Amino acid sequence: MGLLKFLNLLKKSPDENVLRLFDQLTVFPGGAHDFGPCDCCGDYSRSVNGFVNQGDKTIAAYVVHWTLSHLEHGVHFDLILGKWGEKTETADRCAVSLEYRALETGPAFMVIDATERPVADNELVSRALKRNEVIGHSIAEKVFAVADAVLFKDERLKELLA
Repeated sequence: MGLLKFLNLLKKSPDENVLRLFDQLTVFPGGAHDFGPCDCCGDYSRSVNGFVNQGDKTIAAYVVHWTLSHLEHGVHFDLILGKWGEKTETADRCAVSLEYRALETGPAFMVIDATERPVADNELVSRALKRNEVIGHSIAEKVFAVADAVLFKDERLKELLA
C-alpha cells in the first residue's frame, strides 16, 4: 500500500513537501537479523537495515528494530542522514531517531533523542541530533520523508502496517 492511499484511508492530508520528497526516494533493503530471547522478557527481536537514495545519490542509511509480536513496545527507526560516497566523511552525516507506533488513530512517528540510541556511537556519524534539533527545523521534512519511504517501501516492514 502506498503512502497516499494509506493517508486517504486515515482521512489525513499529507504535507506536500514530505509527499513530494517521498515520491523521489528509492529504498534499497540491506541485511536483516533476528535475535533473542531477551534476558528480561524472553521475546525475540528483529533488525533490518538499508539505504535510501534520491535519484542516484544516497541520502540516508537506516536501521529499524522491533520486538516480534509486540509492536506495542514501539519500533525504533535510526537514520543516518547526509552525504555518502568516496569524497565524503563522517562530518557530512548526522543521526536522527524516531519511534513508530500503530495507534488507534493510525500509525505515527515521533522524533526522539538520537543521543540516547546506539546510533549515537556509530562511526559513520559526526553527531546525533536531539529531538529539539529536528522538530521545527528544515531537516524535519527530510527525516519524515525518509522514515515514510522506509516504512512503505521496504517490504520487510509490512507487518508493521498490519
